[in-house]
Amino acid sequence: MEIKNSEDLKIAIRELEEKELRQKQQLKADFHAYKETLRPINLLKSTIHKVKETPGITSTVLKATLGLGAGILSKKIFLGKSPGIFRKVVGSAVQMGLAGLVSKKTDVIKHNSG
Repeated sequence: MEIKNSEDLKIAIRELEEKELRQKQQLKADFHAYKETLRPINLLKSTIHKVKETPGITSTVLKATLGLGAGILSKKIFLGKSPGIFRKVVGSAVQMGLAGLVSKKTDVIKHNSG
């Protein structure tokens, strides 16, 4: 817009003030929306959603979970409440070995159980 007189100047100033007001309102709205995404529950939901959409990740998480669970269970069964250091070391080795085995063989386990 070309300003030729004081009336044009007043119009230009009013338009700029209105533009500034709209930009401030938009900035506030964007800030509140961004702040909402940073809430812990929304971060967790977003992360879970992204994990669900990632191909192959569900299988990997399942394998790791099954392996870890089987390893912990085997250690509990093997050790019981024994305080001996030797049994604890052997129990940890059994736990790690079984966890690795189960996580590698999850597909076979799923196929045989289903």
